[in-house]
Amino acid sequence: MRVELLPSSTGSAGLLQFSQSVLINDYTAIDAGTVGCLVPLERQQLIRDVFLSHSHLDHVCSLPFFLDNVYRPVPECPRILASSETFASLRTDVFNDRIWPDFVRLSREETPFLRLQELRAEEPVNSCGLRVTPVALEHPVPTLGFLVDDGTACVAFITDTLPTVRVWELLASCRNLRAVFLECSFPSSQCWLAEKSGHLCSVTFATELAKLRGDVPVFAWHLKPVFFEEIVSELRQLRRPMLTIAEPGRLYEF
Repeated sequence: MRVELLPSSTGSAGLLQFSQSVLINDYTAIDAGTVGCLVPLERQQLIRDVFLSHSHLDHVCSLPFFLDNVYRPVPECPRILASSETFASLRTDVFNDRIWPDFVRLSREETPFLRLQELRAEEPVNSCGLRVTPVALEHPVPTLGFLVDDGTACVAFITDTLPTVRVWELLASCRNLRAVFLECSFPSSQCWLAEKSGHLCSVTFATELAKLRGDVPVFAWHLKPVFFEEIVSELRQLRRPMLTIAEPGRLYEF
């Protein structure tokens, strides 16, 4: 399995992530914060499925650009997979003919821009040779994490969430778990803000890691740029050998 965190910044600050997208095996994406900025354009045109964790802007902001970029007047089009709540938000807040053309309506009337498929927690979906299982997380809006399994390796993508239980129960029964990408949005000094906004800080990140069984590589991601150095310093103090900071633009193979 090839996993790439798509960069959302350039130059010397390339490690900073302002929005979120993951590309898996070139054809499957998780979230659309940056997927619509991917170059060369041919790389966007390869993507068949986009899974959305939730409706917050840093996870969906480039979706309109992506759909615009890959559109062709033919029956084939990308599949967008999300919860019913996320779709409702996109229809009301984005594809409403005010912020962006209503691609959902246009897809019914003409050659389609997109196909919608509703996700339900713990009901797996096949995507380009991958088995993707959504898992409910704890966030102010309905949010899904994803377990992605290619038959040899399983990788967990746990984004915006408060401390949770169910995802760790599922990972405990996953015999081929090869990596966990786990959010850590805030340092310990901002634990109050992490709790109110539905995120992990370095303290709760550590308590979540304690729920992970076995020696599995963990990649911290979704670090707020303004607190990046502080978060990295606190995570290093955990002295967990298999813990590293996820690097945008790097290709991981599992």
